[in-house]
Amino acid sequence: MLETQRFSLRGRLLSRLLVPMLLLFAISGMASYLLATHFANSVYDDWLYDSVNSLALDLQYTEKGIGLDFPASAQRLFEWDDADVIYYKISGDSSGYITGRADLPLGGRNTRQHRAATLFESALGGEEVHIAMLELPASHYGERVFVQVAETGQKRSRLTREILVGTLLPQILLIAVAIAVIGSSIRSALAPLHSLATQLSERDHRGLRPINEVGVPTEVQPLTQALNALLARLDTALVAQRKFIADAAHQLRTPLTALKLHLDQAQREIQEPVEPVALPALRRTLTQLRSSSDRAVRLSNQLLSLARSEPEAQQSHVPESIDLHALALETGAEWVPRALQKNIELSLEGASSSPVQGNAALIREALNNLLDNAVKYHPGNGHIVLTVSAAPATISVDDDGPGIPPEQRAQAFQRFHRGDRNSGEGSGLGLAIVQEIMAIHGGRAELSDGLSGRGLNVTLVFAPPK
Repeated sequence: MLETQRFSLRGRLLSRLLVPMLLLFAISGMASYLLATHFANSVYDDWLYDSVNSLALDLQYTEKGIGLDFPASAQRLFEWDDADVIYYKISGDSSGYITGRADLPLGGRNTRQHRAATLFESALGGEEVHIAMLELPASHYGERVFVQVAETGQKRSRLTREILVGTLLPQILLIAVAIAVIGSSIRSALAPLHSLATQLSERDHRGLRPINEVGVPTEVQPLTQALNALLARLDTALVAQRKFIADAAHQLRTPLTALKLHLDQAQREIQEPVEPVALPALRRTLTQLRSSSDRAVRLSNQLLSLARSEPEAQQSHVPESIDLHALALETGAEWVPRALQKNIELSLEGASSSPVQGNAALIREALNNLLDNAVKYHPGNGHIVLTVSAAPATISVDDDGPGIPPEQRAQAFQRFHRGDRNSGEGSGLGLAIVQEIMAIHGGRAELSDGLSGRGLNVTLVFAPPK
């Protein structure tokens, strides 16, 4: 059996709000890093360009060749740096290496133009260096001269970190504050749900009062309204259940009490000396005893039928295709002997109808209840007609008995309602069972006048196939 998947509404809200925020923070961090790297490189690229131009201004062209007017003190000042190492190199097309760091390369990767100089990166002595190279024309020096200045990247990395920290730290603090505010807001927003859960936990079957909607947010009101409607339906169902139990107990008490009294009477008559004159009285007692027991059994069976016809009892039942004409023919044949005992003609009319989907046993039970009422309350010497028709599929039971007055037909489907029938027979459950069974099948039961405007017509109307 699969376990029900659970999730936290608070956690889901936090994830829906925080995940995009953290994603934006990651994008912002990457953008900040790229901007910090760009600004750091821009600053120190300008410095390299200024340095290579300054070094080019100190070049001299004499009879001895190209030289650098670069005193030792000026060279130390040029190369001094508290973080990075500075290199330079002067070389020419014809002269080759002139001065500086001889192994400083003339090219590298990420080559780009920065004003009049060419910038690129390369490796020198196992370390990454940034190089600015200025190419001087041969018209001034008799050959092309290349002036290069290089530095390591310590200051660039440090400046990048400082810019990045200065940019991201306020964002981190802002996100921390936002998380705290969002968490507090979600707790506050979900507080009505906790209050709602508290109110529901205080309810029991004895007090299904509505939930107080004062202070409930608009978004939660559909939930509280649905719960209040559910509580109202439960309260109605429980009231109906209690009334049903009370009515069932009252209905069962009468035949059971009579059964006990008749048993006591039979026991007293058996204990006395049996005389021929006492046998008729004993037979009457036994007949009454049988009648009371039959009534108790009939009532118990109807209560069981009513329980089986509840929608909850049919949830696991698989609908089957039912031929109403064949079902009516088979069920009606079983009632012919009882009808003949009262000189009632029971007949079936109608051709084969389209099949319906449902529970054949329950439809048979509904038809049995209708035939039982028609035979039981008929004075005799009359007719009962079963009619099956299609489009829509219906079964009707018509009789010419006493019927039910039109003003009482609206209450006829209520449980234990017996109208003006005071014969002591019946329990008032027959039509209620029929109504429950038709509701399960998506249909309805209708009452109208019977044969020739007399008696009662009960028509079972089935829902059309989907």
